[in-house]
Amino acid sequence: MGKQLKMYDLLTKKQSLTVFKSQKKKNKLSEELNQIISYHKQLLEILKSLTLTKSQKTVSEIKSENWYKLKIQDELIAANNKIDFLSIEIKNQNIQVALAADKQKKYEEKKRYFGKLDLIEKENKRDSAIQALNTNKSKF
Repeated sequence: MGKQLKMYDLLTKKQSLTVFKSQKKKNKLSEELNQIISYHKQLLEILKSLTLTKSQKTVSEIKSENWYKLKIQDELIAANNKIDFLSIEIKNQNIQVALAADKQKKYEEKKRYFGKLDLIEKENKRDSAIQALNTNKSKF
């Protein structure tokens, strides 16, 4: 019985590390998502500031402004795509964390079960040893 208890103890510890790694990965994704959202907001502010400039512009200023707007819009599209991707990845990572935590819980339950069986077995051995001593004492 002790072997199974030790095995489930080790599996529980291993699964605990897996849960920790999954949680760490999810936190990293969340941090990256927050950075991209901040970058997206900055791009929107820059785009707004470009449209609020002076009304009298030269041809080269109009061309450069349009070129900058186009580049900013490309970056906004890329940022939106990355936000969508990271959101999906975070959801998937949440599922992975939940599955790993559930697996860890099951290992802990099995560990407790085999621990109880081991304890019952030790108590039975002790009780039988005590009874054997009592019967030997009563004979003398």
